[in-house]
Amino acid sequence: MNRKDFLKGSVATAASLALTAGISCTDTSDGQSNSVRPGGAVRKDGKLLNAYYFRAHMYTMVPSQVREDLQRMADVGTNVVSIAVLEQDLYAAVENIEIICNEAAKLGMEVWAVPSRWGGLLAGAPKVPSMFTILNQDTWTIDEDGSYVSSRWSGRISSIFHPKTYEFMLETSLKVYETWDIKGIIWDEPKSLNKDFHPLAIEKLGTNATIMDHIWENVDFYSRLNQELKAKHPDKATAMFTYAHMDDELIYALAQIRGLDIFGCDGRAWGASDEGAVEGRTLNKTLLDNNGQRFIDAAKKNDKKSLWLIENHNLVDNDIPLLAKGMPEVVQSDVDHLIYYYYPRSLSKPDEIMKIVHENVRNF
Repeated sequence: MNRKDFLKGSVATAASLALTAGISCTDTSDGQSNSVRPGGAVRKDGKLLNAYYFRAHMYTMVPSQVREDLQRMADVGTNVVSIAVLEQDLYAAVENIEIICNEAAKLGMEVWAVPSRWGGLLAGAPKVPSMFTILNQDTWTIDEDGSYVSSRWSGRISSIFHPKTYEFMLETSLKVYETWDIKGIIWDEPKSLNKDFHPLAIEKLGTNATIMDHIWENVDFYSRLNQELKAKHPDKATAMFTYAHMDDELIYALAQIRGLDIFGCDGRAWGASDEGAVEGRTLNKTLLDNNGQRFIDAAKKNDKKSLWLIENHNLVDNDIPLLAKGMPEVVQSDVDHLIYYYYPRSLSKPDEIMKIVHENVRNF
């Protein structure tokens, strides 16, 4: 028996024993004890409640802890769990992701992939350089002064104008579908929404191209990518979100990406008028006060489902009351696909914040 088959068999056996014995797990975020039960992947209203489960137990994988995490998600009605997938995971962490997929399936939850830092083109976790980009210097995006564009988070960025970049994105996405039981892909905060002075960009657009010329090239890039993925896997979903404070012109352009099922934004669970300390007053990166509604409207106009990602991570203590205040309005919105971070990073009170989130998302 090979390692992959062994993992599947052992996970299935563990599930059977747990159900037979009536094992329960305690949610330390709210103190409730819940027996193992399905999570309810199918909703009458067709909405999706999605938990961003980013790099949990990254290389030290403890199946019992994964089961406990997923049960907590299921107990509040979560029907999708999304995992950050690095290029390296396709050869260095195959079994780890398979454990999550198998455990989620037993609770009736779908698993979606969030391509992370691929080509330096996307967000996701963790903040690391792209292996593809490092090894393909000829693809590096170039700034107007001739220097290479670099993100302070993940280094160099590959140009969408280079055919090798597109081929890499397509081939790696297809490999994800071939390797695991993944139901959809989420393009998380595209990082190529700027001018690119790569020789191939200049060859195509000239030297006087506007920022919107480059935005429309992104629309075409992701449209082709989505359509090729759909041609081979018509049953898989594709989604994209970007910043909630984005200008209207950019929103309505990106909402026109072809082959995209779901479109939306990420932001804080309050309004710009609340003046939160982090990404609130400065960037207006908030879901309420009409910011998020613009994305719902743009999605509907283009026959897509809408998406909001609640940024309950990287939250200062003073903003916790704002999260508690805004969450009821967020979950009562008419958004189709709502995402929350499961046990968010970079904060001092994760249990308190997760309790607020769980208490509210169960009402979505």
